Amino acid sequence: MKLSIRLKFLMVMSGLLLVCLAFYLLMSITVFKSDKTQLVYDLNRSQVSNLASEIETRLAGVDQTLGLFAQLTQSQQNQVVEGLFSKNSDVIALQVFKDNNAQANRSYNKKEFLETYGLSESDFETSLSESQNVPFQKIMGQGKAIWNASFAGAPPLIGYGKLVLVLDANQKPMDQWVLVSFLKIDSFLKSVSLLNLSEIQISNRDGDILVQKQASELVNRPSLNQDPLFQKAMQSSARLSVTRVDQGDGGWLSAYAKAFDDQLVVTAKAPESEVFEVVRALTVRTLLFGSIVLTLVILAAFLLSRSLTRNIALLSKRMAAASKGDLSTHLSLRGRDETVSLGQSFNKMISDLKRSRDELEVMNRELDQKVKDRTQELEVQNQKVAEAQEALLRTARLASMGEVAGRTAHEVLNPLTSLLTRAGLTQKRVQVKYQQPLELLDEIGEAWTSDYSEGGFDTLLKNWETPSDVSPDKNLFVEDIENITEIRRSLHEQAREIANDMQFIREEGDRIGKIIHGMRRLGNRNSDVKPQAVHELLTDCCYIMADLFDQQRFKIHKKFNAADDKVQVDRDEFIQSVTNLMRNSLQALIEARGDRQDWKGQLTITTENKDDHLIIKVEDNGLGISQDNQEKLFKVNFTTKSVEEGTGLGLGISRRFIRAYDGDIRFSKDSKPGQTIFEIELPLISKSNSRKAVA
Repeated sequence: MKLSIRLKFLMVMSGLLLVCLAFYLLMSITVFKSDKTQLVYDLNRSQVSNLASEIETRLAGVDQTLGLFAQLTQSQQNQVVEGLFSKNSDVIALQVFKDNNAQANRSYNKKEFLETYGLSESDFETSLSESQNVPFQKIMGQGKAIWNASFAGAPPLIGYGKLVLVLDANQKPMDQWVLVSFLKIDSFLKSVSLLNLSEIQISNRDGDILVQKQASELVNRPSLNQDPLFQKAMQSSARLSVTRVDQGDGGWLSAYAKAFDDQLVVTAKAPESEVFEVVRALTVRTLLFGSIVLTLVILAAFLLSRSLTRNIALLSKRMAAASKGDLSTHLSLRGRDETVSLGQSFNKMISDLKRSRDELEVMNRELDQKVKDRTQELEVQNQKVAEAQEALLRTARLASMGEVAGRTAHEVLNPLTSLLTRAGLTQKRVQVKYQQPLELLDEIGEAWTSDYSEGGFDTLLKNWETPSDVSPDKNLFVEDIENITEIRRSLHEQAREIANDMQFIREEGDRIGKIIHGMRRLGNRNSDVKPQAVHELLTDCCYIMADLFDQQRFKIHKKFNAADDKVQVDRDEFIQSVTNLMRNSLQALIEARGDRQDWKGQLTITTENKDDHLIIKVEDNGLGISQDNQEKLFKVNFTTKSVEEGTGLGLGISRRFIRAYDGDIRFSKDSKPGQTIFEIELPLISKSNSRKAVA
């Protein structure tokens, strides 16, 4: 169905107003209802909390007074009983029982209370005993009890009983008394009557109501055992809480508080129907006001739309004529609104269209020549693109050659650094350890030569028999023989160490040769893959890197926990991968230490078995790796080090080696600042995953 703009305008305005009115009504009701609910909760919580504190304070005072009262002799009790029934005291009667005898040994009453309500002492005590039996069993079992002691003809009363043990000089029980007091609840009745909206009640833990607004009903011993709020309070461990409960035909906004060692429960609840009555009134007034506003807006929109749509209808008619090719149409509109500007724009558009159509006719005649010219230009551009592609290909080849050269330099640097470090240590050891033995040997030779030159062999023998200045129990000959023996032993030991160093240098040189040979082969792998014991290879890695770590005074720890360490790898490529990780850890430890010479850096290599794989963890306590850099670790040429320290190729090459053995290197998710962990995972040798070495 086709609708006019005028009708659409009216519908949109009415719809927007209805939506705004509905949204405002919903929001206001929701907010007001939430605020009202929170206000009732706060009032109930405050009321029950204050009432619980008040009744607990009063009962605590009565409890303390009864405890002190029981320790007095009967004559002392008679003297202080008037103070017990002071004007501000809630106690109006006190009975003292021996154990749980039904007959009281002594009874005390507040005379002002009896006179106020026209009760005699005998009638009062008789009414108390007839209206409410004292729960001796509960008092004896729990040490105290609270109950409803109200009876007809007197104001509401609360009974409070306490078991008191009388101790002798040795703190041993020699007697026990049951003190039963009766308290008036006038002050509590005022408190529960403050809020007209909420129903406030005080009950004991058995559900017996002690105080409520309808004080006259307390004589009938009302109970809260079936009340859902009371049940929820007894089931909860919270001493103060607000909650909503369902009771009868509706919900109640409630609060409860426990007092006096959870012996008393103060509850307050207000019916939602009364709480939200003002919300319903607000809804009615809002709907009435919205209806009036909606009617006025629709009327105003109707009048406004009439003046707007006249010019628009005329413009629509002229546009229909223009669409059929009539470009001679001219539009004249009346008014001062935007539609007049729209009409002027329409006239200009018609003029522009007419001029454009004339120009198109001229351009069509010239189009063929322009197409030919453009085709020739495209041929020239295609030739330039082909030349640019050739230049890019040459650049890519040069970049590949540079990457190969960079990888070769990086991988050669690892064994070359170890080789140069070991050569430097060997040179220093030769200079330090050989100097003292050689000087001692020169000293002995010069002494022997001098003695022989001075007097021949006899003088030499005579001097040999001279006692040593260092060890008087030895002569010089024995001392010289012992020194020569020690020098010979030291030289043999140094010769073995030099042989080991030469073997180490030779092995590192072989590694450099294999690296260069491998780079010459580029992508063609011809590794010597065979079963290897990883623990032995890791020990070799620690031996290779030991010199560099010792120079920095860092420790290397090995924790080989794996029961099975047999895998299929190429020995040199595996060592190259692990030492790459160890070298990165060394640089991280140096950076973490900074100027703190007493800082202790350490590297820990751990192995463990997981399913049918071997897990190797390389962990250091350096600065760690930031979250941004963790995602770039294995990218080619990525490094956070200077050009002298790294090229960003080591981790990528190491991962390529390990993945060639069906394993992987990854940055551990257990890493954190101050603890960096890399994991190497390799399949163990078994029937299901073993593979032959590539020839």
